[in-house]
Amino acid sequence: MADAAGRPHVVMLLRNPYTHDTRVEKEARSLVRAGYRVTVVADPGPGLPARETRDGSRVERVAQRGTLIPGIRFVLHQLRLARHMQRHRPDVLHAHDTPALVPVALAAAMLRRPFVYDAHDLWADRPRRGRGRVYWALSMGYFRLVERICVPRAAATLTVSPPIVEHLTRKFGLRRVALVANYPEWTGPVEPIELRSLPGGDVIDPDRPVVLYLGGIMAYRGLEQLVDAIRLVDGVQLVFLGQGLQTDILRARVADAGLSGRVHFLPPVPPADVIAAASTADVGVSPIPDVGLNYRWSLPNKLFQYMAAGLPVVASNFPQVREIVEGSGAGVVVDTEDPRSIADGIRRVLADRDAARAMGARGRDAVADRLNWETSARALLEVYATVARAVSS
Repeated sequence: MADAAGRPHVVMLLRNPYTHDTRVEKEARSLVRAGYRVTVVADPGPGLPARETRDGSRVERVAQRGTLIPGIRFVLHQLRLARHMQRHRPDVLHAHDTPALVPVALAAAMLRRPFVYDAHDLWADRPRRGRGRVYWALSMGYFRLVERICVPRAAATLTVSPPIVEHLTRKFGLRRVALVANYPEWTGPVEPIELRSLPGGDVIDPDRPVVLYLGGIMAYRGLEQLVDAIRLVDGVQLVFLGQGLQTDILRARVADAGLSGRVHFLPPVPPADVIAAASTADVGVSPIPDVGLNYRWSLPNKLFQYMAAGLPVVASNFPQVREIVEGSGAGVVVDTEDPRSIADGIRRVLADRDAARAMGARGRDAVADRLNWETSARALLEVYATVARAVSS
């Protein structure tokens, strides 16, 4: 409920430990700055506190307890999360992605309060990653059922790219889906952080151009094709700034290709330092392949982080990505399923260093002008203003 100062209370749920989820962080900060109280309910994680305060919002991590029987444990935890949120008596609830929908919808129904559905992805259209086929089919069937029941009941729906806006509007017969893109926060030019100054960065050759990949090292990110492309481009080195489940597999691929001296793996940096660290590379690559609607319709965070860092970009040739990259003159788009096409894109960018710097400058200008979180925050706050009016009427 609203506090003595009249601040409406928003309770968000996301099903991860809330350590590097920049979208949730930006949304929570924007709501706090706009006069809302925000509580973020998340999963526990090793070494993480059960409660903390972050940028003015309250973070609470709720552990699973009780029976070890998987199905029963899952259902009980959904109910526990719903009851936990209900005790806060929020004015609005906010479900981050499909796994948060059931507890949020239950709590909203019990309280007779509205909820917002925030589709970070097309959750039920993600590719299978290391899961058994039967398990994957059953879980995706469950999530599709959850979406069919819960999404039309949301007071508002928002998502990350224009094609997903159109898809959700059509699929669920919604009157409106708000675009709240994952643009970066823009506070002006950053003080560069040399990649070579980071842990493990001393192996980077200062005399070779750096091709940078930001983000999680996971399957279906086009990373194998990117490594194969580097083998075709003489005189460059590739830096992975991130970590993930596929790191060891990718390291083995690099070793087998004889590229250990030209491909380097650095651990992730804090979110606030990502753009500063990226700014000392020469090219940023976003190699997302076409492996389903979720990726085909995405607008990856890293694309805008590269642009904010002033890097020319080589990115997937998807319509919404092409509109950003070519529309702003920030780089080139390629067939990211073909290493030769990726290699050609890298060569084209690096062939003329003055032209590459101009691409980077145009990308940074586009972020400063319109492709920034301030634009997305306005859309987010418009959604909340509409929901708040409905609550008060």
